[in-house]
Amino acid sequence: MISALGCVVVSDYLSRMDMAWFKQQQRNKGITSFDLGEAIKRDRSVISRILNGTQKMTLEQARIFADLLGVPLAEMIEHGGLGEKQVAQEFAPGFAESDAHVWIPGPGMAEAASVKTVAQALGERLGVDVWRVKSRAMALAGLLEGDFMLVDTHQAERVKVGDVVIAQVYNRFGAVTVLRRYAPPVLLSASADPADFAVHVVDGHNVMIRGKIIASWRSNH
Repeated sequence: MISALGCVVVSDYLSRMDMAWFKQQQRNKGITSFDLGEAIKRDRSVISRILNGTQKMTLEQARIFADLLGVPLAEMIEHGGLGEKQVAQEFAPGFAESDAHVWIPGPGMAEAASVKTVAQALGERLGVDVWRVKSRAMALAGLLEGDFMLVDTHQAERVKVGDVVIAQVYNRFGAVTVLRRYAPPVLLSASADPADFAVHVVDGHNVMIRGKIIASWRSNH
């Protein structure tokens, strides 16, 4: 539910984590608990507590897990113990999908080796991570859904006019990751889709730049 102050009150509709469903989604995608922990910047013990129900999954974690496992956010909210089916279906549309996510290779992914080879050649290292485009927000600039990118988080506070960046936009539902071009003090899309026309003002609070795109490429797999 949404409180009078406009905040999401998760505890009011907390239900039970469906561990069997979650494990099946992991098997379907070949995603390990270590991979999940990497995606949310936590160790495997946190994932274990979430799965056995001793620690609540946050809404931001639900979004990241849904992205990684390739399931609708409403299903993750429902099976992740954040709400019953009706609540999940009503809530999920307000929690927008992200434009990109951190790429984590799963076992058996034919492209994994080639992606790593390209990433390392382009400068992958600690703080310079491989991401994958999920939307057409920057399609007119040549970044298409499925493309790979190197994101340099060290340059988050040193971006310049025209740089393409990854940013976090916070609202009452949590945070959404956007892929945009920096035109101080705003972030702009390069898309023909009206859904991407919103202009985000970088204020260091509600909108924060997390990294600069330093390279991108397209896989043939």
